[in-house]
Amino acid sequence: MTDTNSPETNLIQELIDKETIFTLIRQTAAWLDNEELELWLKTFSDDATYEITTSSPELGSEMSWWHSDKKDLEKIISEIPEHVRDKAKRLHLVSPISAKLNNNAGTVLTHFSIFRTEPDGRSSLYVIGKYFDEVIKTKDTWFYKSHKVILDTRILEPFTHLPL
Repeated sequence: MTDTNSPETNLIQELIDKETIFTLIRQTAAWLDNEELELWLKTFSDDATYEITTSSPELGSEMSWWHSDKKDLEKIISEIPEHVRDKAKRLHLVSPISAKLNNNAGTVLTHFSIFRTEPDGRSSLYVIGKYFDEVIKTKDTWFYKSHKVILDTRILEPFTHLPL
């Protein structure tokens, strides 16, 4: 008989949970690249928030460029087809760095870069930064409770109304 509360069992479950969360991060990046925004939205808990921030040396503080709860995100994403669109493709490269879990909740740090390829084939680095995520586990599924984008890049050419 296996002891479900043994240190080995707990360690194995923690490793499984971390890999599941890292897979969530990689998959959501791929959905953003493919503009499968409805799938991306389903990874958020009902009370989740999404935020894009960057540091302002001029102000000496952090600036928030975007802060929405899930309801606002759903509305914004539903209106995207009405906007003039950047025709370039985007490609996220994500590197999950760490996850600290406490039962069915945790925090995750991920480094990322996004490349942008113009319709004529020219590619360039678009933005770099970090994701700082708070995640929760509900019925064996991990969701974003808070998905915070912390940009190192402060000048976006062109600016985007799509999530990063």
